[in-house]
Amino acid sequence: MESMQKSTPSDSSRILLCGVGPTPIGNPERLYAPGLRVWGFARALVAAGCAVDLLEARFGDAASRGAGTLRRLCPARQEEGERTASPILPSRGSTSEMQDGILAETVSLPAGAPADLVARQLASASYDAVISTTDVMNHACACACGDLPLWCDYYGHPMAERQSMAAVYQSDEGLAAQWDYVIAPLLRADRLSGCSAAQRLAIIGEMGACGRLNRYMNEFDIVRSLPPAVLFPEYRATGRAFRGRSVPQDAFAALWSGGFNTWADPDTLASGLILAMQREPRIHFVIAGGAIPGHDDRTFARFRERMEASARRGRCHFAGWVRPDEVPNYYLESNLAISCEKNNLEGELGTRTRVLEWICARLPVITTNVCEFARDLSDRGLIDGVKAGDAEALADLLVTAARRSPEEARFRAEKARRHVLESYTPQRLFQPMCDWARRPERAPDLVGVSERMERVPFAFPANPLSRRRAEEWRAVWGGAGAAGRTETPGRAKAGSELCCPLTSTLRRLLGRR
Repeated sequence: MESMQKSTPSDSSRILLCGVGPTPIGNPERLYAPGLRVWGFARALVAAGCAVDLLEARFGDAASRGAGTLRRLCPARQEEGERTASPILPSRGSTSEMQDGILAETVSLPAGAPADLVARQLASASYDAVISTTDVMNHACACACGDLPLWCDYYGHPMAERQSMAAVYQSDEGLAAQWDYVIAPLLRADRLSGCSAAQRLAIIGEMGACGRLNRYMNEFDIVRSLPPAVLFPEYRATGRAFRGRSVPQDAFAALWSGGFNTWADPDTLASGLILAMQREPRIHFVIAGGAIPGHDDRTFARFRERMEASARRGRCHFAGWVRPDEVPNYYLESNLAISCEKNNLEGELGTRTRVLEWICARLPVITTNVCEFARDLSDRGLIDGVKAGDAEALADLLVTAARRSPEEARFRAEKARRHVLESYTPQRLFQPMCDWARRPERAPDLVGVSERMERVPFAFPANPLSRRRAEEWRAVWGGAGAAGRTETPGRAKAGSELCCPLTSTLRRLLGRR
């Protein structure tokens, strides 16, 4: 990666930002929450004046198509009425693309485990700090970043997400495999973050189990809450979607966009829709999304089975996954959007990125009151909240919305949009991370009071509990340097492959066959 090295101003921090894509750059086939999260971080860091290199690993089944990409990011500027980029040198085999006022010079990365990708990039250029998000990239960076300051973000709680997956796949065998991924970041990170206040406390509890609630950290705030941020404040039509085609021109169209993840409640959603359609003949339901390949293919299948067995199946329209540049057409032709999730810890500790997008598109929203973000907006009267599992209440809200005057619906939607545009900007919500990135520093219990262990590639606090967790990590991973595992730890293999296709895919990405 020598050709990607550039000089940076002496007063700006140079950050290696690591996450799982795809990001919005280049209009990929579909977008997932991890890619939107890391792109939000990238935008905020660039706006804060940091020099950012974005190392983007692939998500789920897409990992089979290559290891990922490295993107050198620089802000665009207006010059004599034309949009030009800040100086950036071309690299062999690179491409340049513009996204959200940021120029990204992109090169494909050679195959390798995520920690190998991180280690190679850190060896090829000088950085002041590393910021990562998702469990797999947090683990990779913890193993590969040496003594550099490290911020690890979890956009959703990994153990709660694995609990949901265990319920969907009816197996608890993957729980240990998930814990294996979080030990290293909990021991090694200098700062951590989650997407809600509840998740912040959950992370703090896990840090206590890893010996990080020690005397050096007694008055140190190591975990921050970074809620979801508005990335696309305005949506414009690029063509036609369904109105006047599969859906009647005068129908009341309710929308689900995105994946049916393990948190989704297919039975309550289907029951609520069927009840509402029985009472209001104008209601149609449009799905722009579906199963998540390599992660959860059962939840969507259950919902589709329920709807296709219903007498109202003709008013449920499965559009499949649509490209990001076509998604606005679905937003703008819909009358309302619905999110329906189970009452479990994944929802309570996590968040719903899509709800923020719907509000920015001026869509009224019905959602279950599970995650912190949705509860806050519901309590403010900006969206309609419903108790998880209550299909009749969901139907009541949907029928009421269908019979509401267009003027009242627009008024409520605009009020919600004004609120999120003021309160959920990347620069505001991600300010704690940006402040740290400009002046990165190590955690107090990792400065001068840490220790190392043979075949463990990261330092950890010098106390018996942290040492016990480091020994646990070494026993599972074999400690072959920063990234050198090529085989699967025996006790993780069966659980991951039985319980969850995603972990099997991520193991291939990690090179742990």
